[in-house]
Amino acid sequence: MKKVVLCSGSKCCPEALIDGDSITIKDDDGGTVNLTKEQVKILWENLK
Repeated sequence: MKKVVLCSGSKCCPEALIDGDSITIKDDDGGTVNLTKEQVKILWENLK
């Protein structure tokens, strides 16, 4: 499992936990979003 902190210098720093083909993004309030690598790829393509 790999953990990536998504911080831009502010107090709120969501974490992305990558485990195989599963990515879980957790916010400071404990909310989570579960995505597959394919869903992240789609999201990334739409952010460009």
